[in-house]
Amino acid sequence: MAALTATASPASAAVAPVDLATAGNFAVLAGSSVTNTGVSHLTGDLGAGSTVTGVSPAMVTGAEHIGDPAEAQAEADLATAYNDAAGRTPALTVAGDVGGQTLTPGVYNSASSLAVNGTLTLDAQGDPSAVFIFQIGSSLTTGSGSSVTLTGGAQAANIFWQVGGDATLGMNSTFAGAILAQAAITLTTSATIDGLVLARNGAVTLDTNTVTDDDGPALAITSTAASGSTSPGDTVEFTVTIADTGQTPYADAALTDSLTGVLDDASYNDAAAASAGTVSFTTPDLSWTGDLAVGDTVTITYSVTVHDPDTGDMSLASTVTSAEAGSNCPSGSSDSRCSATVAVADDTLSITVPASADLGSAAPGGTVSAGLGDVQVTDNRAGLAADWTATVSSSDLTTGGGTAPETIPAADALYLISGFTATAGSATFTPAPSTTLSASAQAVVTATNVQGDNSVSWDPVMQVSVPSGAIAGPYSATITYSVS
Repeated sequence: MAALTATASPASAAVAPVDLATAGNFAVLAGSSVTNTGVSHLTGDLGAGSTVTGVSPAMVTGAEHIGDPAEAQAEADLATAYNDAAGRTPALTVAGDVGGQTLTPGVYNSASSLAVNGTLTLDAQGDPSAVFIFQIGSSLTTGSGSSVTLTGGAQAANIFWQVGGDATLGMNSTFAGAILAQAAITLTTSATIDGLVLARNGAVTLDTNTVTDDDGPALAITSTAASGSTSPGDTVEFTVTIADTGQTPYADAALTDSLTGVLDDASYNDAAAASAGTVSFTTPDLSWTGDLAVGDTVTITYSVTVHDPDTGDMSLASTVTSAEAGSNCPSGSSDSRCSATVAVADDTLSITVPASADLGSAAPGGTVSAGLGDVQVTDNRAGLAADWTATVSSSDLTTGGGTAPETIPAADALYLISGFTATAGSATFTPAPSTTLSASAQAVVTATNVQGDNSVSWDPVMQVSVPSGAIAGPYSATITYSVS
C-alpha cells in the first residue's frame, strides 16, 4: 500500500467546488457513445456525442441528448470543469493504492495512475461544504467490492475525480463523486456511484449499474413553445416544466420567466395556469412558487397574441431563471432548455405587375408579340420558409361588341418567360417557358427549397396569333396574376 505524503496542508484554506455548469445535469455523459448491458438506473440526464445502445427510457429519470445542442454545451462545460480541476493548487501527493486510507478535504495529485482497493474514507471533519479534488495523471481503477465511504458530513456533490486517461470501477464496487475523465469510463457489473460519470472524449460502458447523486438537489427546468414560428395576429402557447429529479424536496421553490423579449411583439393573455403552486404575472415577468417533492413535476402554461401589425423585432424570446440549488437555469445559464424562441414571419407574400402594355399591331393571320413589363414576387415570410407558386390567367381579347369576328380567344395567346431579371434570397426558382393562356390560372413561376425571405422578377412576353377572320380594331384583354 502506498504511503500518503503531504506537500501542503489543505486545512489552511477552503477549496472551492468545481463548477460543472450544464454537465452537472447529466448522470452519464460521453464524448462518443454510451453502451449498456442489463438494467441500469441513471438519475439525471443521459448524453452521448454519437450513439446510445441498451438504455431504455425507463432507466433514465432525465432527458436523453444525443449530439444535440444541449449535449454539445454539456461537453463544453465538462471541458471547462476538467481544466479547472486539473489546475487547482496547492495539492497533496498521493500515489498507487489509496484503499484503507482516510483523507480530509483538499486537492490531491497523483502523477500517474491511482487505485482504490478496499475502503477509502473521505472525512469532511464536520463541514458538509468541504471539497475533495483528485488530480490523476493517467488511470483510475477500483477493485471488486471496493468502496469510497463518506463521513464527517462529506457530500458526494463536493467530490471531483479529474482523470487524465480511463476510469474503471470494479465489479460490485461503490464509489462517490463526479468522475471527469479525459478518455473512457467503464462501470463493470453492479458497480454503483453516488455521483456523475462524465467522459470528455471517450465512451461510457455500463453493466447493470446505478448512477445517482443522492446528496445533491436537482431541479430540471424546460421551456418550450408550441411552434417554432408564427404570424401577426396568431396566439402562441408556451409551456414551462419544473421537475425535482434529485433526492431532495424543495419548499417554496421559485422561478421567473422573463417576457421582455416577447412583449415587444405580443400581448400577454393573462391566462397562465400551473398544475401546482402559484403563478402570477407582473410586467414583464411571469413568476411561479411552490413545493416539489422528490420526483414531482409541475407544468405551467401561458399564451401571448402577436401584434398585427408586428412592429417589434419579429421574435418572441422568453428566458427562465431559478436561483434554487441544483437548478439548470441559474441567471446567465447557457442551457438551451432555459429559453424558448419563436420567429414571427412577416407573412407577406405579394406580387407586383405592370399596369398595362401595348403589343403593337398585326394583320389577320399574323402574329404580334411584345414584353408586358416587369413582374415581381416578394416573399417576406422568413419564419415560415414556405414554397410558393405564381399563376397567370387571361380573358379573351375583344374589340367593339365582342362578337366572334371581334374576339381573339385567350388560347391564341402564349405567355413566354425566357429567364429572370433578378433573384434574391435562398430558393429554387423555376419558370414555365411557354404557357397557353386561358381563363383558368396557369402556373408560370414556382419557388421551392425556400429558406427565408426571397424575391424574383421577370419580364414576360405575350405572343398573340391573330385569327384570319378577325376584323380590324384595337383589342384588349385583362391579365390576372396571383401568388400563393
